[in-house]
Formats: sequence, structure tokens, C-alpha cells
Amino acid sequence: MRLLILSLMLFMLAGCATSAVQINAAKQVPEDRLFIKDNTDGNAVITIIRDSGLLGSACNINVFINDELAATLDVSEKATFNVKAGEIYLGAQFSGNGLCINSSIRNLETSIKQAQHKTYRVYSDPSGNMQILANGMVKN
Repeated sequence: MRLLILSLMLFMLAGCATSAVQINAAKQVPEDRLFIKDNTDGNAVITIIRDSGLLGSACNINVFINDELAATLDVSEKATFNVKAGEIYLGAQFSGNGLCINSSIRNLETSIKQAQHKTYRVYSDPSGNMQILANGMVKN
């Protein structure tokens, strides 16, 4: 019983929200879960990084670029894409079976300039709400 209570207390102290992963510390998504490959028409670059942490870690996350499935990310993974400069739509949705299925797609409308490289973060708050954040910043 003591062990159970101690485990629960440690879990609560650790928090349930996810934590940002630095771009150089994130693992590259494996090729078999990368669906948009080198876009030779792209003149700008975006990198999408999934947070670390326990919340939602049992589920992969599908990321979309302009409504096209781009990659499926596991915890602490990143994917980099060449895109055309201008307006783009990013989306994220839990992927898989059981608790992971039937989640809605969270979208972010953004823009990027030619030769620019932008970073985006897939983040889950303590309530389990997933968001895509520009520049990896959490805004309260």
C-alpha cells in the first residue's frame, strides 16, 4: 500500500503535461512513418517536434500539412519538411487504437517566407488537449 501511495505521489509531482524537446535532442522520425518526402518545389523549411512526457505517450500523433498526412510522430520525435512559401495549414491528431482513435484534428494556420526555417511544437496540456504551437512557445 505504501508503495502504491508513494508511486502516485511521485507521478503527481512529475506532472502530467508534456515538456518541450530541443530540436537537436529530438529523434528523427523513421522513414516508414514519414509520408511527405523531399519536396523539390519547397523553398522554405518547417520542423515539427513532438513533446516528451507521459501524457498521450501511448498514442502516436499524425501531423498534416495542408490536409495531407505528413508524418506519424512518437514521443520526442521530429520531422522536417520542405514547403512552398506562403500560407500553410498544420494539423495534429492522435493516431492508433483504443483511447487514441476518433480524436479531432487540431489545426494551426500559419505563414512562412521563402528561405525561412520555422519550428512547431506538438504539445499536450494537463487536461490532454493537444495543440500545435509556433516557435515552440506555450502561451498562457
